[in-house]
Amino acid sequence: MQALPDTLSIAQEIQLSVAPVFMLTAIAALLALLFNRMSQTQDQIRVLGERPEGEGTVAEPDKAVSRLLAARVSRIRWAIRCNVTAAILICAVVVSIFVSDYLVPDISNLIAILFIAAMALLAAGFILLLRDVSRS
Repeated sequence: MQALPDTLSIAQEIQLSVAPVFMLTAIAALLALLFNRMSQTQDQIRVLGERPEGEGTVAEPDKAVSRLLAARVSRIRWAIRCNVTAAILICAVVVSIFVSDYLVPDISNLIAILFIAAMALLAAGFILLLRDVSRS
């Protein structure tokens, strides 16, 4: 069994985990932006659905706008999923950094894979946000 890590080793682990924690803060800010955009879009859909129509049918332009807004909500939801999953993976990276001192097998490859996956999901979330912004 491996001996417990010393204070210096724990201090180094804390230093290694600072960057991922800053990433979590950035992801939280991005999630706030995405939830705000989704709320605004859902309000637009609600207002569109509450429009009084003379004959009780929805006009063709309203149907087209409704489809565009529904597609926007779908993109935003996917961006939220990507960013939440990235945040979970970043948490796993931080946990893995601390656990790595206690395990005999080297898990640095696992840490790298988790970080790369988190970055890919974060990039996907940004791409979805860019598509949403460019189409609105």
